[in-house]
Amino acid sequence: MSKVKLVFQYIICLFVLALHLQCKNTKDTNDLSLSNNSTETHEITSTDINAIKYTEYVLSDLAEQKTKDWLKFQNLRDHIEVLKKGDISFFKDDKTIIQGFIADLKNEIPDSLDAPSITVRLKVLETTMYKLDETLNIRSLSKQSVLNNIKEVLIAHNNLILQINKKIEKESQKIVKPQ
Repeated sequence: MSKVKLVFQYIICLFVLALHLQCKNTKDTNDLSLSNNSTETHEITSTDINAIKYTEYVLSDLAEQKTKDWLKFQNLRDHIEVLKKGDISFFKDDKTIIQGFIADLKNEIPDSLDAPSITVRLKVLETTMYKLDETLNIRSLSKQSVLNNIKEVLIAHNNLILQINKKIEKESQKIVKPQ
């Protein structure tokens, strides 16, 4: 009876070992497929970004004059143009770089543009930039979710431009009130 028990324990040990090795092989295969999938999801091209539908605004001539000395805003426009070409490196960098950039952008706002409506648009842009940064650092998200976050950044930037245009246009109007 002890020989049967010993053989039975030996068979169980072999079964558990085989099951363990099989599970480990499956896990390695899953890890490999996940790493391949993550490299595919973050390959964003300018064609992908050009396919995004949104309303694009440009600064008016007056707004261009008011923002020409706002260097961080000019840098922001450059970063957005690079983003439109498919280069997401600025948004994928360390979060402290984006935090410093946004803090400087807010601190250097010209007095003529320092209004709650523009400050709110800057806050929305900041939030969408952080969201894009976090999305780019998560490897398991799909390409579409990354593109959705890029779209949100582009829309927030365009809404900031629209708000700057509106503020300057309103200030330039000379409305005489009847007496």
